[in-house]
Amino acid sequence: MNKTIKSMRDVARPGNWSKKNRVAVAAAALTSFTLAAALISPLKMKANNDDLRTFTVDVALGLPVYQLSGKPLKSDDDFNPGDTFVEDGNIYPAGTIPKGKTNFDPNAPGAIGKYRVRGTFMTDLAGFLQAVADNKHAPPDLAFATEMYTLLTDKSTLLTDGTWPNAHLSGDRAVLGGTGSFAEFVGEVHEENIGENVKGFCNFRVTFKLRRVN
Repeated sequence: MNKTIKSMRDVARPGNWSKKNRVAVAAAALTSFTLAAALISPLKMKANNDDLRTFTVDVALGLPVYQLSGKPLKSDDDFNPGDTFVEDGNIYPAGTIPKGKTNFDPNAPGAIGKYRVRGTFMTDLAGFLQAVADNKHAPPDLAFATEMYTLLTDKSTLLTDGTWPNAHLSGDRAVLGGTGSFAEFVGEVHEENIGENVKGFCNFRVTFKLRRVN
């Protein structure tokens, strides 16, 4: 960038405004504008290269589930705001899991990775069931949670954080970083809660938009 600015200054000196130099100024200005735009909004680019990656996966929550509740629960499915939990699941290629209430088994073959979430519920079971019924008054956030996505191929991981969307809702979360092939990447993830599987747990469709930080 500094070399581009110096070149523009040199060409702009009095007496240097030939047709050739006017073309050089225009080209340099265009290069600077394009580079600045790319630095401001790199995550809007869809094409993958060495510094930008965009991809989508499906996630099915399953067992085991561990939960710590601050007050008595009415059933095994019950939970309250402030309860903490850890839950596992499997990652599948995008489009594998249909939307809505399904018979999809979260242990079905074809998984490409492992999923683990830890978090704190921000609503209760009644709020979750409201969202399942597509009630417009349902709380938008199910929990505040940290997720770990691990690929089976090379054990590379991605770590995300933020609000966890309630049933049939969506939200944007931060990608904090990763390991292995994702070691130098951060970004954002759009997470859509697309329905429930045969175990009664949530299914997600997750789109990552990553950029290299080095």
